[in-house]
Amino acid sequence: MSARVEVALPKDATGFIRRQCPGCHRIFKTLPNRFDARVLQRRLVSLFPFENADEGYEEVPHWHCLYCGHHAEADEWLAPEHVSYLESLSRAWANHVRYEQLAYVSRTLSYNPRPTFIAVAPEALPEPLPAEPEDLRVIPMVCCGEDVKAEWDWDGPMYCPRCGAHHGGMSGRQQVHLQFIQE
Repeated sequence: MSARVEVALPKDATGFIRRQCPGCHRIFKTLPNRFDARVLQRRLVSLFPFENADEGYEEVPHWHCLYCGHHAEADEWLAPEHVSYLESLSRAWANHVRYEQLAYVSRTLSYNPRPTFIAVAPEALPEPLPAEPEDLRVIPMVCCGEDVKAEWDWDGPMYCPRCGAHHGGMSGRQQVHLQFIQE
C-alpha cells in the first residue's frame, strides 16, 4: 500500500487555527507553528494500533489558555472536531492496513490455495475538515510578538498562549495603540 495523506488543522481565511482550552473549554485561535505537525503525529500515534507509540513520540511544548491561563501540553489543545476527525482518520487507516494484511493472502494464492476468509475493501479515508469560520477578533500579544484571536465578548485579562505572560492591565476589549513621533 503506497498512499500519502496530508493531515493539517483547518485554518480560517486569515490563517489562524482553532484551539480549545482543556480547562475552561473556551475557544481561541493562534497562528500555525512548527509544533502543529508533532501535535497531530502524537495524537495519531496514540490512536493508531499498528504503530509502536514510542517510535512516533516527540516532545511538544506546553501552552497556556488565553482566558484562564491553564497550562497543558500542546496536543491537549485540539478542538473536539479535530479530535473526532483524527480518530476517524486513524480508524480508517487501521482498516486499510488490516485490509492490505488480509489481501496479501489473496495475492499469494499459489502459496496457500485454500484461504479461509475474503478480505473486504475498506471505506475511503475521511475528507479533510472544512476551513474555519472568521468568528473571533485579533488581539496582539506584545510579549511574544504574535497575534491571537479571542471571543468578541471577552472582557477579562488575557494570558499569552505561548509564554503564559499575564496581560492583566489590558482587558480583552482594549487595544494597544502605538504612536510614532518623528523629530
